[in-house]
Amino acid sequence: MINVDLRGHGESPAHEGGHTVSQYARDVRHLLQALGLDGAVIGGWSMGSLVVWDMIRQFGTDGLAGHVVVSQGPSDLKQDGWELGAFTIEELHETLAAAQADYRGVMENFVPTMLMDEPSAADLELLVGETQRVGANAGTCILLDQSLQDYRDVVGGYQLPTLLAWGRDEKLIPVASGEWLAERIPGELVIFERSGHCPMWEEPERFNQVAGDWISRL
Repeated sequence: MINVDLRGHGESPAHEGGHTVSQYARDVRHLLQALGLDGAVIGGWSMGSLVVWDMIRQFGTDGLAGHVVVSQGPSDLKQDGWELGAFTIEELHETLAAAQADYRGVMENFVPTMLMDEPSAADLELLVGETQRVGANAGTCILLDQSLQDYRDVVGGYQLPTLLAWGRDEKLIPVASGEWLAERIPGELVIFERSGHCPMWEEPERFNQVAGDWISRL
């Protein structure tokens, strides 16, 4: 298994520019080619699945054997014809302004909404600390760009086995979004009863078992 830190995220170095979903998709595509990976199962949590859908939009599904979608619908923005997003355009503007004023403070309030249970002080510090690696400017740039994306035109336009993983206590991207996806792609929706937005964190053993078993059946 290969874990990918997108540019400016995690252990990847800070990078000026390129903080768009489409550029992240090109980065991941380049990585797959550089490593000579063919028949890869690619997993994306939250924005990560938008990156995969953008890669499919740009390059198709060649070289991919499957897609694991964790807690992400085709669009984060609530709009006409799509009420299953995370927020309205007005809420997005408020969040961007608040993040520019106090990025850490926004994340300290946001991170608990991603979990079913209130995190311990140590877990909260760890998770918020991870969000700070990207920095306020790159963080708000990619938040804006990802929130304006809409992949409804991509979903259903390709044939790729897909595992959909959702937490029952999802407060951001409703389970109904996962159900919408399951009706349009060759996918299996699995609900994690003790999770919110982060089943791989909240129920790691079950998540690994479900994902591992699903991949082994491909």
